[in-house]
This record gives sequence, structure tokens and C-alpha cells, in this order.
Amino acid sequence: MFIPLLRSFRSSRRLFYKKDYYSILGISRSASEAEIKKAYFSLAKKYHPDVNKSSDAKEKFAEINLAYETLGEAEKRKTYDSTGMTGDEQDQAKNSGFDTPGSSNFNPFTNFTGSGFNFKDAFNEFDSFFTGHEDQEKMNYKGEDISIVLEISFIDAVKGIQKKIQFERKSLCSTCNGTKIKPGTSPIKCSSCGGKGNIEIQMGSILMQSICNKCKGKGSILKTPCTSCRGVGMGNKECEEVVNIPPGVSNGQSLRMANKGHNASGRGIQGDLLVKIVIAQHPIFRREGQDIHSDVFISIPQAALGTSLDVETIHGKTKINVEPGINPGDQKRISGSGIQHLPPNQSRRGDHVITFKLKVPKKLTDEQRKLYEQLAREEGSNTADQTPNKFKTFYK
Repeated sequence: MFIPLLRSFRSSRRLFYKKDYYSILGISRSASEAEIKKAYFSLAKKYHPDVNKSSDAKEKFAEINLAYETLGEAEKRKTYDSTGMTGDEQDQAKNSGFDTPGSSNFNPFTNFTGSGFNFKDAFNEFDSFFTGHEDQEKMNYKGEDISIVLEISFIDAVKGIQKKIQFERKSLCSTCNGTKIKPGTSPIKCSSCGGKGNIEIQMGSILMQSICNKCKGKGSILKTPCTSCRGVGMGNKECEEVVNIPPGVSNGQSLRMANKGHNASGRGIQGDLLVKIVIAQHPIFRREGQDIHSDVFISIPQAALGTSLDVETIHGKTKINVEPGINPGDQKRISGSGIQHLPPNQSRRGDHVITFKLKVPKKLTDEQRKLYEQLAREEGSNTADQTPNKFKTFYK
């Protein structure tokens, strides 16, 4: 569709025929700002020269931008509706002293609040167009982290230890040293972008830039890739590190070793090595926070009369006194014999908590049986061969 355009330059008048910008964007004359913007983004994505390789894509793309430059700003759209003057013509007329209804400058990559934003941000609806290539910024990305699991003993976790670990790490190729090319050769300049890494397209007063498809933003092409890494620049390498496990480390806790992970493919620093600690169970000790728990079995006479015992702790054997009248489930706390706290509280330790359990004999000598029977009679309790009572289990 074409519409006649009548433009006044002081006293002279000329007749121009221009394409209808509403038709170019495929919208009605009553379209809202949001509808105009949506139509523009959709068409710009479709006809961008880096995406659309048809012969008329570049011309179509320029046409779409000119339409949006005019209709995307309220004052210029108003002037266009009343006079047919494009946004560019309105700016030229203003700068040349011509009288025009529209007077504000317009940047098609400025949002409707007037603040500028990056071309990629404006096209966030189809950001994959840009991120589909290897951005030059990735050259400074940090390498990937490595995560491994290390199982240690209960005592090693309590007291701390150094452990050697072996794992595979992505490292720079030893043949090409990460250059990705065969030693003795050099990359060639990209013929598409002239070594700049990006393509520039001039659309009137607008300069468009995008990452070069051919070289992926590098500016050069690897004509003879390294045969060892096949042009990747990286390879897996068997590595060994020593892990310092601090006293009091918890089960499932991860220790981070900075810059011991995978190497970066560009100039970025190495990733980190994350070592997840898994602590094996102990046959005697249990851990609850910084406290150590264990069970101690005592006989019925020891529970009734009291005694002294040597008990195992994480620091070796220690003697404790058992007061008379101890019941099963009673506990005794040995202060400061638990697990060391992690920094900054490494001067503190938890306790060792002992839980008493009753050791009941399953077989008795004749003398022992007489003594227990006598005790039962004195307490007025029934014996095992009479009405069942709490002592019946003693003689099973």
C-alpha cells in the first residue's frame, strides 16, 4: 500500500510517494505502543541479515527499522499520521530550520521511558539469536567446578587428617597448550568479518552489530586444528591433590579447594574442587553435634552397689565412677572429651556422653541362683518358677 506524502519546505512543495509504515509492520493505524513494539521485534528477528539470507532481507530489515523509528515514538507517529513525514525527515527538517509538528529526537533502541539499553536487551524476546554464538566474553569465564566424594573413618573425622585424592581434571592440551591449532601453524584471519569478530551493518543513521557467524566472534579461523585435542584445546588429565580435613568435620560437609577444578578454555581462572566428606560408622561411638555418645554395660550388682570402670573415648581409655543405684538409661557426661569445634571456636570441645545399660546373665551358677532367690524373697518378689514377674527375664 502506498500513500501520498505532501511535505512543506518553507515556500516550496514537492510530492513524494512512500510505503505505508503501518503496512510494513503489519499493524492497524489504531495499534497501541505495545503492539507496535511486538510487531517490530517479530519482524526484526525474521529479517535480520544474519538470520535471513534472502537477497532482499537487508533492504526489508532497513525498512522495518525506519517504520519503527517513526511509529515507535508518540510525537513522531503523530506527525507521520498528519503529514506523512518519516522520523528521519522530521529530524532533518528540525535541524535544517523547517517547521515540523514533531520535535523530539528518537533512538529506536531507547525504551519508552527514555533510558537507553543495549541492543541485546531490546531483543530479549529472541536472545538466542545472539547467545547461539561463542561470545568473546566467555574467554574470561571461570572453569567448571569438580565435585568428588571422599569417605573417611569416624576417628579421622574427629581428629582431622590429610588425604591424597586422585581425579580427572580438564586441562590445557599438552600439545597445543590450549591454542587449539597444530604446533607450527597459525590461525587465519576470518574473511567474513576481517578479523574483528563481529559484523557491522549500517542502516541509515543506525549501526547494527552482531557476532560473526563464521568465526564465532574470535576474528580468526583454525585452518589446521591440533590433532591431539581435535581443536578443542582441552583434555582430561589424571591429577592428585592433598585434602586437609580439619578436626570435627561433619558427615556430608563439603570442603572447597579454590582453583583446583577444571581449567578454563580461555583466559579465565580454574574452577574449584569440592570434596564432599562421608564419614563411616564406628562400632562404639556415635556423634550428635560435637558430643560423642557410647553405651556402657554394667551388671546388676554394679548397678546396685556402684563401681569404677575404664571406658573407651576418642582420646583413649578413661576411668569413671559409677554411683550406686544406677538405672538402665541413666547417663554420665565426661566434660571436654568430645569433638573439637571448627574455627573460629576450635578451642572448644563437646562432651562424651555415656549411657548405662544393664547386663543380665542368661545362665547362673547354683550359688548365683541362691543369691538371686534370696534377694527375691527379701523383696517379696516371685521367682522364675512362680508367677511371672520382672525377674523372670533374668533366668532365661
